Amino acid sequence: MSKWFSLFITTIILIGCASSPQKEASSQKNLSDAEIEQMNKEAVARVSQRLEELSIAAKAQGPDKVRFLANDMYLKASAAIMEGDYQTANVIFKHLISLDPKDDFIKQKYAISLIRTGELEEAKTLLEEVFAHSKNKDERIGLVLAGVYGSLGEIQDSRKTYQAVLKAHPKSEEACIFLSKSYALEKKTSKAITLLKKCEKDNKGKGIYSYYIGKIFVESKKYTSAKTYFEKSVKLQPDFSQGILALGLIYEELGRFTQAKKTYKKYLKSKPQDTMVLSRLVQLMFTQEEFTEVIQYAEMLSDYEPDNLNLRVKLGILYTDIQEYEKAIRTFKNLLVHAPDNDKILYYLGAIYQEMKSYDNSIEYFAKIDEKSGLYQDSSLQIAQMLSKLAVNEFNNDQSRGDQHDKFVDYIDQKIEELKTFTVEFSVIKASYFETLDDNDEAIDVLEVVRGNKSFNDDHKFYLATLYEKEKAFNKSTEIIEQIIEYNPKNAHAWNFLGYSLVERGVELDDAYEYLQRAITLSPEDGYIRDSLGWYYYKRGHIDKALVELNAAIKSVPHDVSINKHLAVVHSSKKDFTKAKFYIKKALKEASSTKEVAELNSVLKELEQDRIPASFKEIVPQN
Repeated sequence: MSKWFSLFITTIILIGCASSPQKEASSQKNLSDAEIEQMNKEAVARVSQRLEELSIAAKAQGPDKVRFLANDMYLKASAAIMEGDYQTANVIFKHLISLDPKDDFIKQKYAISLIRTGELEEAKTLLEEVFAHSKNKDERIGLVLAGVYGSLGEIQDSRKTYQAVLKAHPKSEEACIFLSKSYALEKKTSKAITLLKKCEKDNKGKGIYSYYIGKIFVESKKYTSAKTYFEKSVKLQPDFSQGILALGLIYEELGRFTQAKKTYKKYLKSKPQDTMVLSRLVQLMFTQEEFTEVIQYAEMLSDYEPDNLNLRVKLGILYTDIQEYEKAIRTFKNLLVHAPDNDKILYYLGAIYQEMKSYDNSIEYFAKIDEKSGLYQDSSLQIAQMLSKLAVNEFNNDQSRGDQHDKFVDYIDQKIEELKTFTVEFSVIKASYFETLDDNDEAIDVLEVVRGNKSFNDDHKFYLATLYEKEKAFNKSTEIIEQIIEYNPKNAHAWNFLGYSLVERGVELDDAYEYLQRAITLSPEDGYIRDSLGWYYYKRGHIDKALVELNAAIKSVPHDVSINKHLAVVHSSKKDFTKAKFYIKKALKEASSTKEVAELNSVLKELEQDRIPASFKEIVPQN
């Protein structure tokens, strides 16, 4: 190993230490930032001094030693740049130039490295020398120098340099674009546009110049003029991606969404891999709620951007919306590979399986959601609902309360204890379950336990009152509703409840009518109130008036069991058994209670024999 090489290796080691003094200082916890910075400066100074000594010694030894040292220094500087260590590169280049002051290539490299560390003044001096040596004809150096002038706020020098580049290279896109931007920034719009038009003439078939003219008009909010130039840009260069995006966006700005989509789609036929345009089209179609059509483009984008997890989540939701459940499940399961504990993905899978009535699978995914998640409470409620349905199915199959019943009750009781703020919600699910089993007393007991809870609102009170009505405990149901009215006299549903209760029992019908009229006045379009009034008219023997109200009610609430049943009764009384059967069948589709389903089936059987069902005959209109 030569003496010079050994000396240089020693210097390189010193430089390596100088480039990361923080590593030395990291173990010294008491050092301040200022002290560390001072250590940096001292290390760099030592290395710089050593390189200067080597340079002086090499010059004394002759050209061969200078060339040998210069080559080694250049290799080390280049290696430092490749590693992003521009500080080290700068130290080496500084002394490398002293070995060969006329080497413009080294000056270029040094200037670029200085720019990387923000030392623009020093870089400017070097670039000015190199550009002058090229007689202002080196396009690359001229562009860099003009950019440095611009960054230093020396606008006139920047423009002169761009102009010099354009003079030597009339087809220089960068010089033309940056010079026009300089004019546009100072609101010299006409000058910028004139320059761009000239450059366009010198560069046939290039759409970039019209594109930048369009951008100038966008800045001044002259969207129609901008559109004209963006259209020209695309016409000149149909595969110009930036022009396509700009034209599409200007169409969107002008509210011409169909034209924007057409522009994106036409371009994508020849350039389907352009993810920027594809992404814009997908985003626009999502905004326009074109969920079915967007799928094919979203799938394309997902193929090109497999790591775009948000897009894949959207795809999964889209598949769910169009009931492509298997695709949705595959999509979300694949996402779980990347994020196995993601609460939203688990929730989506649970919801899809729930929609498919695959309750066991749904419960499995909902149950995986962590208790710290904001979706934990809702997923727990969904599990409770499904366990209720499984328990009801079990009861309907063998008329017994077995394992599913125990599982449901245990789960509900556990959640009532665990999630105190949702005690009422879980209790309502439990009460609804017992009501479905026609065990109204048990349902009432469940609700009475939580009746004093601050979350027990008017809807819950109505539900409790309804259960008391079913058990003919009219005093208790009336008491609950009167308390609601006392607190809020304008509660239309409370007045309706009182009126309907009296109508259904066939007592105090004058009072019932007064209550219903109050309800109608407060909420004239409410289907349930119109049903109550229709039922009142029927009980009074006013069949035509009853039909008017009941028909209005069914339009408002088409899937309500009681309203459909009332219409069946009224049409049956007119011996229109076809319509009566139609409404009983509709009621059957919505019925959930085992007892209610059995009653409706019995009624339908009698109607199919063109007979007024015995249960209907008990409802005798009074004149």
